[in-house]
Amino acid sequence: MPSKQQNETYEITWLIRRLFRAMAQNANERLSSLNITAADRAVLEFLYPDKELAVPEIASRYQVSRQHVQTTANGLQQKKLLKTKPNPNHKRSSLLALTSKGKKLFAAIRQDDAAALAKAFTGISRHDVKITQNTLALMLERLNEGN
Repeated sequence: MPSKQQNETYEITWLIRRLFRAMAQNANERLSSLNITAADRAVLEFLYPDKELAVPEIASRYQVSRQHVQTTANGLQQKKLLKTKPNPNHKRSSLLALTSKGKKLFAAIRQDDAAALAKAFTGISRHDVKITQNTLALMLERLNEGN
């Protein structure tokens, strides 16, 4: 029979999963009117405002396959939100950067995100937010140990 602490940690994990799904659903609903997906948004965010990264760097940070990032980047290029630049460190892997249209779009997305997050955090003290932030960062660090 699981201990009380095991039940509590399971409950926290279950809540994190539900929160992630709810946040993704909320984001997808807000992003659909802009004709982009959560994956598109993630790639835009890695490059905002003036970063230049290659597909393998983004894949590593996002912890997804290079193919997934490349497919997403290709779609964003077709929408004129991303551009490629020569990579001085690697001839076959271009750098990705936001176009001015991509920068404007992501700035608007950030404003929309800020409003949605303000609503979600209403009534939660700064102290509780800081504890949650520290706890989640430590959990993520421990889960990524050895990767």
